[in-house]
Amino acid sequence: MGVVRKLSDYRQQERHVETPEAAGKGFALIHRQFMDSKLYKDSQAVHLWLHLILKANYSPAVVKTDVGEMMVGRGQLITGRPTLVAETFIPDNKVKSLLRSFESKGMLKIEAMGRKFSLITILKYDDFQAQNCPTDVQRLSNANTSENAALSDDCPTDVQRLSINNNINNNSLGKPNESASASEKSEKQKPAISCQDVIDAYHEILPEAKSVRALTEKRRSSIKTFWRKAGVVTRQLDGHGFTMEDWRKYLGYVRDNCRWMFEERQNQQSGTVWHKKGFDFLLNDNVYLKVREGDHDDR
Repeated sequence: MGVVRKLSDYRQQERHVETPEAAGKGFALIHRQFMDSKLYKDSQAVHLWLHLILKANYSPAVVKTDVGEMMVGRGQLITGRPTLVAETFIPDNKVKSLLRSFESKGMLKIEAMGRKFSLITILKYDDFQAQNCPTDVQRLSNANTSENAALSDDCPTDVQRLSINNNINNNSLGKPNESASASEKSEKQKPAISCQDVIDAYHEILPEAKSVRALTEKRRSSIKTFWRKAGVVTRQLDGHGFTMEDWRKYLGYVRDNCRWMFEERQNQQSGTVWHKKGFDFLLNDNVYLKVREGDHDDR
């Protein structure tokens, strides 16, 4: 692929006022699954791929070139190898090799427009560059975000999932009506779940267990901590974060298979009494894991 002159000589000339995104001033989304690709170990491959994503049109535009006007669609760009070399400082042979690799892997399609330049199409561009995603997606994608703002319904499912991954914030379940599961609120828009909902489910499913008479700040903190840690276990076992449904299933399994937790037993050897367990005992990620793996089943 080659170019006659700098691509800027025949750069896009839209017939309407450009949006910030169309002018290349907006944001772009990258699926974290890209980190699993063998290409991710090649820093120049990552650099070139990100460059192509950022340079691709966010919306269709009419482009004036030496061969006449062209319509360059969403997810497309016109460029040439010398231009990419100049813009990325990646050696020419490496750019050539990477473009071939991207094309062979189905990541993009290259159409030579004579000898002057090529039209590159980022395949599946719409899968991760939803037109109506809010700018807040970038903020929410930060693993340390302190908010659980719901994403636009027009965002693709993968963006919503990635944006809330590991983002159950420090205030989740901290007050009544706050969400117990960021994934439920962001992806399914279900009503908020409060600490009181968690306690009510405990009383409903385990009426024979010790009752919870007061919702203290310490208990609120324990619920938040448990929800976060149980989410790590649940993601590994089920592929999603810990939800109210998972809490109810956990309690139901304990009720049906771990009856020893609710019995008073005399230890004849030590003379001590095994007291039945309660709410605070169940708010332990190690107990949750052992229950999920069957290690706490009745013997």
